[in-house]
Amino acid sequence: MMMNNLIRPIVLGCVPVAIATLLVTGCQESSAPSVKPTIDPVTQFQQQNPPPVSTPPALVVVSPTVTPTPEDSAKHEAQVAGSSKSDFTELPQPPASVKPTTKPKVKAEDAYQQEKPTLMGLKLGTSKNAVLDRFGKAKKQFVMDEEEDPIQVYDFIDFSVGFNKKDALEFVDVHSTEIDPGLRGLHLGQKVQDAIDILGKPDSNSKYVLSYKSQGTLLKLDIDPNENTIQSIKLFADH
Repeated sequence: MMMNNLIRPIVLGCVPVAIATLLVTGCQESSAPSVKPTIDPVTQFQQQNPPPVSTPPALVVVSPTVTPTPEDSAKHEAQVAGSSKSDFTELPQPPASVKPTTKPKVKAEDAYQQEKPTLMGLKLGTSKNAVLDRFGKAKKQFVMDEEEDPIQVYDFIDFSVGFNKKDALEFVDVHSTEIDPGLRGLHLGQKVQDAIDILGKPDSNSKYVLSYKSQGTLLKLDIDPNENTIQSIKLFADH
């Protein structure tokens, strides 16, 4: 009993001290400023915007371009056409570009007239050099054997000319519809009546031939009796 009475004053004396200590500590905590954690803006930006993930470049595979050969093209065309040939060397090859040949033209002043008979603008007796200078090299050349006077013939495909042993023009022969013979618009293939309308009344008129005589020459038009059209035109000396 006596011990309890001794302890009670001690306890009661400590209680006020403990309470005062607690109050002082609480005031210090409430008066101290709160410290917020410092955030680096660079770090915050990196957290909000994560760095992009780099995508490896796509691999591009380039196939070599194969240029088809003429033989491959020919085989393909033959297959499309249903050809069963295995040897493609017989297939026709495209021809090389060929420049069109210019046909000779006859000047109006050199066209046929009764007072100046010509054909292809040429007058009989003209020298060989003058003719070749005008029309160039002939495609063919040969000699017509004559007993008295062999004739040198120069063939220009659409027409031909002949020269005697003196190299003088002996005849002109037009045998193509694709050339102007210099008869004031008359061409091979036209009707007999066309020739009469253009050249006038002939000196000779048969089923096979029309002929015009002038200045020691003979202009002869051979006629197709079935079609009644002009097949060839010749100018030569009227002996």
